[in-house]
Amino acid sequence: MKKSAKQLEQLARLAQIRSDTELKRFAAFRAHVDAIATQRQEMREKLVAVYARVEAFSIVEARLANQTAGQLARGAARLDAELDRLRPGFDIARQRAVREFGRVQVLKKLANEIRDAGKERR
Repeated sequence: MKKSAKQLEQLARLAQIRSDTELKRFAAFRAHVDAIATQRQEMREKLVAVYARVEAFSIVEARLANQTAGQLARGAARLDAELDRLRPGFDIARQRAVREFGRVQVLKKLANEIRDAGKERR
């Protein structure tokens, strides 16, 4: 029993290394996705602000506002496409991180249970 618990502890340490790596990878993905989502939200807010004027537009101001709105809308669409492109990798990274973290917890629990069962037999 003692050898089995020791082996499980070694496996848990190895699994912890893999788990830490996957968690770091997921954290990097999440930071990237959050940054893009923030940029997208800022662009949408600027787009709303372009037309949220109390006074009337002149023709020149209207053309400038439409040009600015078009640029902001294209930028927001580009960021939406980027998020759609990143989403599958983000989901996979999250699943891997969860799986590796769970593996570590299970191995530690099994090692503790085997060690406790060995102590009870003495």
